[in-house]
Amino acid sequence: MYTLPEAVTIKFTELFGAVLYATDDLKIAGAEANLIGDFSQVAAINDTCRTLQELEAEIKLVLNKFQSNHKTRLTVKPSSSKNAVNRTRKSGGHLRVRFADKVIEKETIADTFVETLKVFGFDKVAELNKFVVGAPLLAKSPINGYQSQRRIGDWYVTTHVNKQSASRILDEIGVELNTQIQIEIVVC
Repeated sequence: MYTLPEAVTIKFTELFGAVLYATDDLKIAGAEANLIGDFSQVAAINDTCRTLQELEAEIKLVLNKFQSNHKTRLTVKPSSSKNAVNRTRKSGGHLRVRFADKVIEKETIADTFVETLKVFGFDKVAELNKFVVGAPLLAKSPINGYQSQRRIGDWYVTTHVNKQSASRILDEIGVELNTQIQIEIVVC
């Protein structure tokens, strides 16, 4: 019996996860917009969310059609609302960043990320023009409608990172600022 190649299966799984993650983020942004009374933004977010759900349904339809045409045993498990109920956002660990004479290790990835950026210096990091999920890493004003920013002094820091993206971004900054750092992912 024919099965999809592992690389294809992995990419479809990642795609379904990304769609689900983006949908969750949109739902949060919609709730926040609803709380502040920006109903035009709520409508726009609901339309985008609906479009993502339609995309997911179309991809599932194509996979099912492929499966029936090729008598495929499909190893991809598309996301569903049943799975989303059991899904948690609980951290699977945190980061530990070592500079020459300093160790930064906070309870959350975002806290460690922000503290490390403080050590690098916000002004120096801002000159690098880094972006996180389409938003500037550091900005002097908040990004309209973007919920994952933390205000620290005069700066708005985008904290929408996971272990891998935080590690990658901090590593890049360390190289570009010629500062040697060691990043460890601590699994709890």
